[in-house]
Amino acid sequence: MECPRITIGGKIYSLRVAKGMTQEQLAAMLCVSPAAVSKWERNLANPSIEMLWALADYFECSIDELVGREEKRLTKVGIYDCEKMRLAEVAEELLRCSEISRKEGLLALDDRMKVYKGESKFLPFAIHFFLQSFMKQMDAELTFELLENYVETLADEERREGHMIARMLKRIASGENTEMLKEIVASYVGVGYWEKLEDATRKAQGKQNRDEIIGKYSNKEQYSAKTNLMEHLEFVGDFEIQVILRNLDNETLAAALNGASGKVVTRFLRNLSDRLLYFVSEDIDNWRGAEEDILKAQRHVLAVGGCFLAEE
Repeated sequence: MECPRITIGGKIYSLRVAKGMTQEQLAAMLCVSPAAVSKWERNLANPSIEMLWALADYFECSIDELVGREEKRLTKVGIYDCEKMRLAEVAEELLRCSEISRKEGLLALDDRMKVYKGESKFLPFAIHFFLQSFMKQMDAELTFELLENYVETLADEERREGHMIARMLKRIASGENTEMLKEIVASYVGVGYWEKLEDATRKAQGKQNRDEIIGKYSNKEQYSAKTNLMEHLEFVGDFEIQVILRNLDNETLAAALNGASGKVVTRFLRNLSDRLLYFVSEDIDNWRGAEEDILKAQRHVLAVGGCFLAEE
């Protein structure tokens, strides 16, 4: 059970060190002996499938990642979470629907859904159900009661989105003003997302693709000769890079990468999902600070990574 570059033991070690845990602490969390953890990390024994489940749950990764079968691009770093970003995108679509309904009437939402290319599966269904009920002159309260029942049939991770859609459609039907609707969706999306998403969405209209975003950093130079603390990370595996990313806040990541060379910056960015890539790129471009801020951030990155990332 080893991948070509990184063993399971190395991955468990990397994740444990990034959490700032001792072998004894991890063992206590898993209800096993410290000797068992030590053997796993030295590849003298492999965790049972039950232990792999527990490790994957605790470290927020998949079993496939632990055993080296699959390397996924990171979907969460700092305050950014792809599920919340998707929620914010659905919120924006609902605001567009509100504008359309006010200008062209509720039935115009049917045409809007015909060209909708977002990821939400519930939004087109909800609007279709809502419009069909409207056409049948169904009682409004019953319509939204039934829609909420449909929300309860969704998977757990989709219910927040479903409740937001149902509530927003009810408000759209009543002719609620745009500012009030923005307050409603902002309460679902959360602090730190809404204003940034509005700005990012406007800029994203240029449809910059993944390679273009990463490519603009390829020739980036270090901030100074001193900000070279992370240069050896160019040669670290994807799994270790993702361990670091999972345990960094956005400001630290932006500061650290601002001081690094293009090879290191692109190494980190290639491990991000498409959504996260755009947001982190914006953070890097907008970051303003001094050399001491960069050095502090880079030292923190190395501390998060632990001694397996120490400078050679």
